Order: sequence, then C-alpha cells, then structure tokens
Amino acid sequence: MPVIDIVGGGILGLALGYDLIKRGIGVRIWERSRELGGLMGRTRFDDLDGLEVDRYYHAILSSDRTLMRLFDELGLRSEVRMTVTSMGFYHDGKLYSMSTPLDFLRFPPLSPIDRFRLGVTILQARRVKDWRALEQIPVVEWLTKLGGRGTVEHIWKPLLRAKFDGGFDNVPATYIWSRLVRTTDTREKGGAVEKMCFLPGGYAMLINALAKAITERGGQITTGIAIQQVHVSEGRVCGLRLSDGEIDSDGAVLTLQTPIARRLLPPEAADVNARWSRLEEYLGIVCMLLVLRRSLSPYYTLNITDERIPFTGVIETTNLIDRQFTNGYHLVYLPKYVAPDNLFAQMNDEALQRSFLVYLRQMFPDVRPDDIAAVRIGRERYVEPLHPIGRTDDIPPFTTDIAGLYLVNSSQIYPQLTNGEAAVAHAARAAGIIEQTLRSLSESQQTVAV
Repeated sequence: MPVIDIVGGGILGLALGYDLIKRGIGVRIWERSRELGGLMGRTRFDDLDGLEVDRYYHAILSSDRTLMRLFDELGLRSEVRMTVTSMGFYHDGKLYSMSTPLDFLRFPPLSPIDRFRLGVTILQARRVKDWRALEQIPVVEWLTKLGGRGTVEHIWKPLLRAKFDGGFDNVPATYIWSRLVRTTDTREKGGAVEKMCFLPGGYAMLINALAKAITERGGQITTGIAIQQVHVSEGRVCGLRLSDGEIDSDGAVLTLQTPIARRLLPPEAADVNARWSRLEEYLGIVCMLLVLRRSLSPYYTLNITDERIPFTGVIETTNLIDRQFTNGYHLVYLPKYVAPDNLFAQMNDEALQRSFLVYLRQMFPDVRPDDIAAVRIGRERYVEPLHPIGRTDDIPPFTTDIAGLYLVNSSQIYPQLTNGEAAVAHAARAAGIIEQTLRSLSESQQTVAV
C-alpha cells in the first residue's frame, strides 16, 4: 500500500487524509504548529474559567450536504444544533433588519424600484447554471445590470469594499453569484427564515474526529514538525526534508497556501513553481474577538455600509451558538480583510484594539469598558485567494508533471466560496484524482516489469 505525505494539518489536509485512507491509501500528515486545525483552531481564555472558542468565526449551513454526510460518518450528526438566525445592516448610524423580504422593502436607502430589482437580482442569480459566463464579467457590471445603480451603491458596493479591502474592480460576477446561491439555500420554502448550524465545541470537534478516524485506521499525524523541502529525483517525489532530518516518501500533497507551498519546491521543480506562480494572490485578515458580558445586537451578521468603519462586519456568534457553551459570555468577531500594505495589517495589537474599539463605540455608544471581559487579536497573512476576471485557466490543477507531487489548497476552490463545506468537498475530489494517478502509476510499473 502506498503512503502519501500530506503537508498541512488544517481542515483540507485532515479531510484529504481521511478520504485517502478510506480508499486504502496510507497517509502521514505533517503540521508545523503544535495544534491541528489551522484557521479552524481554538483560542483559550484561562482567566475566564478556561473558556475555549473558535479563533475565527465559521458558519455551517443547513444546506451543507457534504459536511452533513461527513458528520454522519464520524458520529457527529447528533451533536449538530440548528438555529434560526438573522442579518442586519448598519446604515447612517442605525441598525436595520435585513432577514426577511419585508425587511428589504423597508430598507430606507432603497427606492421601491431598487427593492424590487434587489429581489430580481437574487432570483436571477439562482437561475444561473453556467458560472463560466459570469467569470468574464466584472461583478459591479453584472449587479448593476440586474439590480440597478441604487442597489449597487447602497448594498453591494459596501459589501465588496469591505470584503476586498476596497479593490474590487477586477472581481468577477461569480463571487456574488456563489454567495447568493449558498446563503439562499438555507432558507425555508417561504423564504423568510434562515437556518444555520453549529457544533457545541466548534469546528475543533470535527478536527478532532477526523484526526481520531485517521489514526484509528493506521494513519500518522505529527505536529510541531515543519517540512522544509520536497525531494525530487528522476521526475518523481522521493523524500522530504524535515526540520529535524529527512525521510523517504512515495508522494507529497501540499495543502498549504500557494506562496508557502512554492517555498517547499526544489530546483528540479522549476516548471511546477512557475505554473503555480500564475495565481497566488491572497488577502489576509485581522480579526478582533471580543468576549462580552452583554449582547450588542440581535443579529448574527451585521453588515456595515459606513465606509469610515474599518471592519467588515460585526459577527455576534452567540446569536447562533447557545451561550451555555460559552460560559454565558457573548462572542463578537470584528474581521477586516487586508492587503499586505494595509495600515491595519501593519498595526500592533494594542493600536489595532484601540482603533477598532473607537469605531465599535461609534456604532454602539453604550458599550462600557466593564462590558468587555476579554479581547484577542487574530492575524493571518493568507486567507482569501483572489481570482481575477478571466483567470480560471491559471488555477493550478491537483496534479503536476512530477510524479507524486500534488497541490490541494483553497486557491483551487472556485467559484464556490472558501468555507468548511467547500473544503471537505474539495478534499474528496482531490482524493479521487490522487487515487486514480496512483493506480495508473502502479499499472504502468507492472507493465514495465512484465
């Protein structure tokens, strides 16, 4: 049985390892951090009775079929809780509910015709079956054609500006299309109720269950060890250089973000390196997590139309997660997607916290210092892969010209949004391709032997 080395112990690496081992392929997973999970890891507050929560917020939707099947396989389905959530907008200093069709009709910035055309936009997006046509159209052009300038100025541009750090001219229409399809799948037939799900212990429950399933089936998982380079000989992977030595390898799957994965390639993989470099732009994120003694709003997601406020939105996850699982505290995440040269990406934690709190109090003037039990700043350089207009062909495939070398990462998840559902589905597709290439290689070797 071949053994494949998977570099990266995040959700993609673990889901891929689980799928491969089910197919009879041995796996060794290597994670440089001491903990598994990557962006889906946990953070602990020892001074708050050992409170542990997700480092960043993650949504599970009732329509996430691949995730639900995985929960079934891992015995987690009974742990899933489903909740009705709501969404709001912060506009002109006020909060507005945007959770039902009636809410949209009442939203002050939109004229009656704008409100009608916003509904048309959502319906038309649902009817699109061939996303490749949208991939060639700028997102603002597509949204303006469907919904008019009013909806673009008051709804879509603020969301795009926040998501892409102000620069969305080269973003294709597929971004909003995939977002609308995913979120409207969570609504009941009447269209008035949005349902979301959560695991009481966060995504860590899935991470731990995957790790347990892998090791019980004979897979190996090693943390605290960094892979420094893939070794290639005679056109195929032959080993790995670790931070504390070298090992032989039948094949390596890099689940790291593309700029990091490229650093592990040896000179013999120059052509692969060049291929991967065609599409390697990412936005990073800074995110302030507030542990509060009070709620801020009734909304799980509060979108912001005020350009002066730096964070993307106010995500109050305890309007989804029952507070019995958060020691009674309210959890609020203030994320901001940032380009490397963004001022907020360069601020130290103290300055960032001070700045974000100023803007938060602008939105919620009654927030007092003793309402805040704890604050934690999270930073990641590579989070959101960027896919400019017309660049689908630059997305690197799973396989390479070097036998046994594979890339499986979030940059290939397109046009779907990068989330837990997309990650586990992506891992399953990659496992099928890797199994096929291993079988073909084995057959060709047998033919040569004969």
